[in-house]
Formats: sequence, C-alpha cells, structure tokens
Amino acid sequence: MSNSIEAEEIEVRAEDQTKINEFGKLNNRLLELRADVKQYKADAELIDDANTDMMMNSSGGKVMLLIGEAFVEVSEDYATEFCEGKSEELSKKVEDMMKEDVAIKERQEVLKKDLYARFGDSINLES
Repeated sequence: MSNSIEAEEIEVRAEDQTKINEFGKLNNRLLELRADVKQYKADAELIDDANTDMMMNSSGGKVMLLIGEAFVEVSEDYATEFCEGKSEELSKKVEDMMKEDVAIKERQEVLKKDLYARFGDSINLES
C-alpha cells in the first residue's frame, strides 16, 4: 500500500512553488552574504596590518594613504584614525551581515518544515 502512495505524484500548488522560490532566493542571498563577510574580514585584516605597520615604523611624519585610485599624503595621526574608522565600519557591516545570516537560516528552517511536510523525500532542500 505504501508503494502506491509513493508512486502517486504530489501536485505542486502555487503556494508551494512560491515557498520553493523563496527558499532558493534565500539560499542565493546566504551564499552572497558569506562571500561578502569573507571579503570584509580579509579587508579588515589588511587595514589592521597597515595600522600596525604605521605604529611600528612611526616617525611622526607624513604617510601616503590610498583613497580610491589615488595616493594622498596625510599625517600619521590622520591615517591611523582613518584606518580605525574603516576597521570599525567593516566590523559593523560584518555584524549586520551575520544577523541577516541568522534570520535567513531561521526562515529557511520554517520553509523546510512546511515543504518537507508536504513533499517528504521527493524534494531536496539541502545545500
């Protein structure tokens, strides 16, 4: 008897398709977020390294700061403040993205529960 139930095709309703599409979009966003977090962490590390180098080689003079595609001569104090500000900005972005990551995973769990309840093993929502 269970074979006939498994052989039966389950109709995909519009609301089911909407949930499947939402899950896919959330999954894509999650991949984008994780790539961005990785890049921001790498950028923050480079900024911290630059800040450490400035402290180690401090002469109290001027340093060249890369802004966009141009180098600008600034004081070491300004460059240090600039690096610290950029580092804080990146940390805030990473924190916000991690919160969004958690929210996406929570929503995906709800969608998984609904879709697996409806389709059982005939749907695969694992990454």
